[in-house]
Amino acid sequence: MGHSTLDYYNQNALKVALRYEFADVTQLHNFLLSGLKPGGRLLELGCGSGRDAAFMIRQGFKVLATDGCASMVEQVKRQHPELTEHVEHLQLPDGLSNELGTYDGIYAVAVLMHLCVPNIEKTLLGVTSLLAPQGRFVFSVPARRDDDMTKEFDSKGRRFTALSPDGWINLCLKCNLQIIRTMMSDDGLGRDGIVWMNYLTKKL
Repeated sequence: MGHSTLDYYNQNALKVALRYEFADVTQLHNFLLSGLKPGGRLLELGCGSGRDAAFMIRQGFKVLATDGCASMVEQVKRQHPELTEHVEHLQLPDGLSNELGTYDGIYAVAVLMHLCVPNIEKTLLGVTSLLAPQGRFVFSVPARRDDDMTKEFDSKGRRFTALSPDGWINLCLKCNLQIIRTMMSDDGLGRDGIVWMNYLTKKL
């Protein structure tokens, strides 16, 4: 993830974490539950406030939550103390080493779009290497975002890489991940002009 994107989240970690905690993510959580093996071992990439990891643990999953922003990792421990032993600082794509172990499922909510295309591909390859046979990877990216952009960066300095649905499908297949289901969802914060596409994939 680029320095300007990480800088934004490091400098605004508390504000961002509180915003994430109040988002309506019912659709997203139902999608996660429908696509992941109950009780499985999960890795979350870009855990933000820890909202989704805490939810998945309550559903009986074993979760390692990670985030590339050190300040957000500290917010996870404040917002969800129960995750203190289950959260790590991990930057994409280089942090995805085999030392992390093998997972039944991996998920990345509103994360991949903050990477450039070569690093998205490296991340997907890392995901594939960490998934168990037939393991599932779930990710969400903007299907529509009406922000003013300058060369793929918003006014806050965050990168937003925009790929078409076919672009995501082809990139996943290149990394031995087959998309098996998609779901369009509204923005959990109710922001106008933002719609999300959620992808469920399996390791080939």
